[in-house]
Amino acid sequence: MFKYDDSFYQSKFDYYRKVSFYSALLTVLMQTTYFFTDCQIFGRFAAETFIPRFSVLLPAVILVIVDRWIKDYRVGAFLYYLFPHFAMWATIWAIWYLPNRDFAREGFVIMHFAFLAVGLAMPLKYHLLAHGILFINIMLSNLWIHYETYDLMMTLATPLYIGCVLVLFVLQRSYKDHYSTLQQIEKESVTDQLTGVYNRNVLHDIISEGSRTINMTGSEGVVILMMDIDKFKDVNDTYGHEAGDTILKLFVSKITDAIKDTDYLVRWGGEEFVVFLMNSSIKDGMAVAEKIRYDVEHAENDVCPVTVSIGVHEYHGGDYHNAIRKADIALYYAKENGRNMVVLDTDIPSVK
Repeated sequence: MFKYDDSFYQSKFDYYRKVSFYSALLTVLMQTTYFFTDCQIFGRFAAETFIPRFSVLLPAVILVIVDRWIKDYRVGAFLYYLFPHFAMWATIWAIWYLPNRDFAREGFVIMHFAFLAVGLAMPLKYHLLAHGILFINIMLSNLWIHYETYDLMMTLATPLYIGCVLVLFVLQRSYKDHYSTLQQIEKESVTDQLTGVYNRNVLHDIISEGSRTINMTGSEGVVILMMDIDKFKDVNDTYGHEAGDTILKLFVSKITDAIKDTDYLVRWGGEEFVVFLMNSSIKDGMAVAEKIRYDVEHAENDVCPVTVSIGVHEYHGGDYHNAIRKADIALYYAKENGRNMVVLDTDIPSVK
């Protein structure tokens, strides 16, 4: 069952954000044009409504300035929905001075479409509340304005509100298909098709933006395991590539069982894999490596017994290429000195 979670709502906000931003901005800017309608109602320059009508310009400027810093959809929802309400409050303020308040009905009808446009980027559950406050605005302002067509205003507002909600409900469900497709494409772009683990493209998520350093989120460091199935070419040559694929999948399952959900398993190429043990000590990293080596050696399969050699490096910062090189040197040492072993790079005198 599809889950409407923060990731979905953030993606929807990012996709429709410009529509909602410009809708919120235009709503407050276009509200100022009603000043000319006020002048027609008065039959003169409507000095009384000049300040109420143009008071929305300050919020509009604020919206333009702060929008560049808005990242989270919840902050965006609060801010963008606030501006149609600014426009409505300014309208109510202006209506107080009008000799003929009958035209308020049309103005409030238009506000529904403003909320509809702003709501494109927002979770439907937020829209229900933000748009519903429009009714509260009308009811509270009627206490002192006493709209001549109050009952008609509320009667017209109800189906408009329901209609807007239904439109946004359909659009949100439609975006679900778009979101699912994006998720699948993103997953495939960083996933090895045969084994289902990450490929090298996932390094974009592991490496800090604009640098070559690995993201380190915990107090411990990152332990890198470079591993290779021993004599894997012989498996392919003797039993065939399908059998080799079976061994690779078995190998991956043993690694997956030994690492945490927050770790990264990457198919580096062929039968070579790299594991980034995030927020791990070297003691824990060596234990994980030894467990993988042991489990692979003792795993039962329908092809042939296999073993794995593992090189280990403890990373505390710097260029990740250098860290992987050191783990690779340790792996090569294991290969040259009997295979089926775990080697820590600092135990090799030649590793600088």
